[in-house]
Amino acid sequence: DFMSGLDFIEEDGVAQLFEVLNNYCQSYSKYQEYKEQLEENPDAGIDPAELPDLRLGRAILENCKSCAEQGNVRASMREKEGFFPNMFAMIKHEDEIVSGMACQALANAAFDVEGRPMLLDMNAIPEFVRCLTYKDVDTQLSAARAIGNFALDSHGRKKVRESGAMAPLVQQLQAKDENGKDAIEPRRAAILAIGKCASDRASAVELCDIGALSQLLSLMDTHWKQLGQAAEDAVERLLQKSQSAKLWLRGELDYEDMTSDGWFDMGVGRPYTSLDSLETEEVNTNREVLLADSNRDPKLKAMVEQLKQDVQAIGLTQAVLDRRDAASTEIKRKCMQKIAQRISEVMGGSVPYEAFQDFGYSTEVQRCKALRKSNVVWIADLKRGVCRHRAFLFKYLCDILLPYLCRLERAKIERGAHVGHAWNCVKFYGDVDQEGQQKTYTVDLMHEVGRLYDNGTDLLPPDEEVAKYQRKDVYQFISL
Repeated sequence: DFMSGLDFIEEDGVAQLFEVLNNYCQSYSKYQEYKEQLEENPDAGIDPAELPDLRLGRAILENCKSCAEQGNVRASMREKEGFFPNMFAMIKHEDEIVSGMACQALANAAFDVEGRPMLLDMNAIPEFVRCLTYKDVDTQLSAARAIGNFALDSHGRKKVRESGAMAPLVQQLQAKDENGKDAIEPRRAAILAIGKCASDRASAVELCDIGALSQLLSLMDTHWKQLGQAAEDAVERLLQKSQSAKLWLRGELDYEDMTSDGWFDMGVGRPYTSLDSLETEEVNTNREVLLADSNRDPKLKAMVEQLKQDVQAIGLTQAVLDRRDAASTEIKRKCMQKIAQRISEVMGGSVPYEAFQDFGYSTEVQRCKALRKSNVVWIADLKRGVCRHRAFLFKYLCDILLPYLCRLERAKIERGAHVGHAWNCVKFYGDVDQEGQQKTYTVDLMHEVGRLYDNGTDLLPPDEEVAKYQRKDVYQFISL
């Protein structure tokens, strides 16, 4: 406890423990040098050096672990020059128990803001990753916790990614103890570490790509409550940063879900797959993946640049985006209509409801897939597109030009004429009903392009066209 830690410090315990550890490290270093020389020249007649007593090494590192559990003692250990480097040297010990004890001691240091930079300078993350594979449950637990603590800030998360720690963390979701039984606490620690890593987009996307999302979804249904709740929280963190994964799982992106280059829609009814894998799949006429990436697609980039000029000409500025008055709302409304019209122009124009079933687009989708030799359709390649294609592009463009004002929804149906149908809802802050409830609108991108249908509020009924455009209620299972 804290008071015992004070007594330990006052009795010069840190210095004494360091001396014992340092002597052991020196002996082990001599043994390592002897082994290396012997491997290089077996006949050199080198003076033999024995492996230091393993029981002594284990006892020393166990004491280091216990002392490092107290913050005041850890601070004294950090201040003692050479203490942490010696413990780090022991994490590389050939004996798994000694190495594991060193891992547990150093993992405690990763709790401290002052300790993490010191460990990063030592390149400690790969050693913690290696310790994830140890049989000892406490070592697995400590290693996962340490990696999670490194992920508390952006610099640490970058180091975790660069160290290749993501895939081992995902593997740790299936951790076993030395008897081959499920190791619950190490799994939970790995879940928490994944949740921390998911605090930035790059890490979240990588984690989804390598299977973290799928495994966490299965753990949400486990009978171990401590895993289920942690897995649910980690999934939410992943979905906050990976809009492609959220659209796949939830079939919707909210106003606050900001898309970016590299965002894709892999459709419904298939397991989540990384974009790299999707691009290398064999071309299948029944497979359609939509991609928006202006870094790779010059036509999409040109569209974005032209629309930036168009909305500026309408009067859109940052000040207008920030304001909530009627005049600013009207400018934003005109900008949305301009975006809708531009999308319609490049995707085949407006189509009356009565002609919608004859609006051929399948051949165009296949042409785009053949162009890229992939099931992935670059969205700006499409010259004919229906609601789902237009809604996908509208969300992407609005997130660039009119951030936080556009939502994307996909029909929650698995059969019928409108599987995969999608639409956008928009809102304008300050546009409320008589009771102050936010008003929202469904954007028509297909039939009467640019029209905004009022979705209604608790006080006001929705426009009749809302259900028809969204293919809901009586329109859900009938052809239009």
